[in-house]
Amino acid sequence: MVKVFPGTRALDGVDLQVRHGEIHALLGQNGAGKSTLIRAIAGADPPTSGSIFVDGGEVRIDTPQTARSYGVAVVHQHFNLAADLSVRENLFLGHDFPRRWNGLVDWRSLNDKAQALLDRLGLKIDPRANVGDLRPDELAMIAVARAIASDAKVIILDEPTAALLPDEVAVLFAHIRRLAAEGHAFLYVSHRLSEVFEIADRITVLRDGRRIGTWPLAETTRAAVIAAIVGSNRAEVDEMRPSEASRGAVVLSVTNATSEGVKNFTCTLRAGEVVGFAGLPGSGAEEAVAMIYGRQPLQSGVFELDGKARSFRSVRDAKAAGLALIPKDRHGEAMLSGLTVRENISLPILDKFVIDPVLRLLRTPRERRHAEQIASRLSIKTSGVDAPIDTLSGGNQQKVILGRWLGARSRIFLMMAPTAAVDIGAKAEIYHLIRKLAVDGAAILFTSPEVEEYRRVCNRVLVFHGGDVVGELTGEEATETRIMEIAAGSQYGYEH
Repeated sequence: MVKVFPGTRALDGVDLQVRHGEIHALLGQNGAGKSTLIRAIAGADPPTSGSIFVDGGEVRIDTPQTARSYGVAVVHQHFNLAADLSVRENLFLGHDFPRRWNGLVDWRSLNDKAQALLDRLGLKIDPRANVGDLRPDELAMIAVARAIASDAKVIILDEPTAALLPDEVAVLFAHIRRLAAEGHAFLYVSHRLSEVFEIADRITVLRDGRRIGTWPLAETTRAAVIAAIVGSNRAEVDEMRPSEASRGAVVLSVTNATSEGVKNFTCTLRAGEVVGFAGLPGSGAEEAVAMIYGRQPLQSGVFELDGKARSFRSVRDAKAAGLALIPKDRHGEAMLSGLTVRENISLPILDKFVIDPVLRLLRTPRERRHAEQIASRLSIKTSGVDAPIDTLSGGNQQKVILGRWLGARSRIFLMMAPTAAVDIGAKAEIYHLIRKLAVDGAAILFTSPEVEEYRRVCNRVLVFHGGDVVGELTGEEATETRIMEIAAGSQYGYEH
C-alpha cells in the first residue's frame, strides 16, 4: 500500500494481513500512517497504489459503501452514534427499516431484529433505550453491533477504549473475544500497550509510513514493541521513575473536606511532589479533584495554601491562587477547536496582552512571541503558532493545554488523564514534562484511567473507595494489582 500526499509519502509500501477470528493490533506514533492505512482500507481515501484482497480475491475499494459491501467496517473513537435516537434505530441506520402495509415503520419488527442482534452479542440492553443514556462500554458495543448488522467480516476498532475505565474495558474485551471466536476479525488501533498485550493475537507496528514488523504476541515483549514504535533501543516510557529529591514544603493542605462524592477527605501536597488520586468510577478520586479546583462546592472542611486558610468557592478563585486544571476531556473541556495554537496558549493570560480594556484589542505580536516561547519549551510540533490547533496530533494538543498554564505561572497542577489518547512517544514526552515541572517546584495531582501510569509518574498514590481514601501506596507498592485490589474494596491499605 502506497499513499502520497503533496510533499509527503504517508504510506510507503505497507503490507498487512488480518486473519479470520484474529484480533490484530495496529500500533505506531501519531503520524506513523495508521489513520491513512485505515482510510485506505475503508474506502474513505483510496491509496495511490497497492492491492487489497478479501478472502484471497483482489477487490477494488474506493468508497465506504464498497468497503461495507466487502465486509469492512470502522468503529471510530467517538463511536459516531446518534445520541437522540434509540438503540434499535442506531443499529440499523443506513438500512431499510421494515415497513407496515401503509408504508409506516414497523417498529415491532425493527425491535425484534434489534433484540435478536443484541441477544446474539450477549448485550443486555433495551432496544428502545435512548443511546444518550448508555454507559461508555455499552456505546462501544452498540457501535460494534452496528458493524455486525452490516455483515462485517473485518471490524476496525480505532481507540475504542479511550473513554472507558478499567472495568468497562474488561466488559468490552469479553465481547470482542467472543466475536473473534465466531470468526470476526478485528484490526485494533490503540496507544494503550497494556490493553494491546491483553487482547491482541498479533501486533503490527508502523513508523514513518513503513511497516517495521509484525509479531505474534507470544514472540515479542513490551520493550521490543516500544523500541519499534519510537525507533529507539531504549524503552523510554518504562524508564520513567518519580524522584524524591525535589520534594519541598507543603503548599496545599486539605483537612476533613466533604463535598458531593467525597467524605472527610484529608491530604497534603508538597512542592516538587506528584500525588496520584486513584479509584473506580464514583470512588471520590475525580470528585476530590473537582472539589479542590472549585468545580463543586465544599460542604465542610479546611483548605490551607502555604499554611494559610483559603477556600476556593469557584474556578476563578482556584486559578487566582495558582491552581491549573488539565481536564480529562481535552476536546470538550480544554481545547478551543477552530482557534489557533497561539490563541489556545494565551487563553488564561489574555489580560497581559490587552491594549484597550474596553475594545479588548490585543498586542498580537507580543502574544505570538509568548506562544512561540511555550511551543519551543515544550517541543510542540506545529507549522507555526498561528496554525489551527485541530491540525496538531493529540499529544501536541495536550502539550498546548499544559503550556497555557506555564504562561500563567501556575504552581499546583491538577492533571486528569493527561496522556489520554496520545501515542507512546507523546506519553514519554508528557511524563518528562511532569517530572520537569516537579523538579522546578510545582506540586502535581494526577489521575489516570490507565492504572499502570501511577507507578511511573507518582511519588505516592491515594486510593479512593466510597468517597474515602482507603489506601496510600508509595514506590514499588503502587502496582496495578495493589491499586485495583484496594480500589475495589477487597483489601484496604490501612485502617481508617
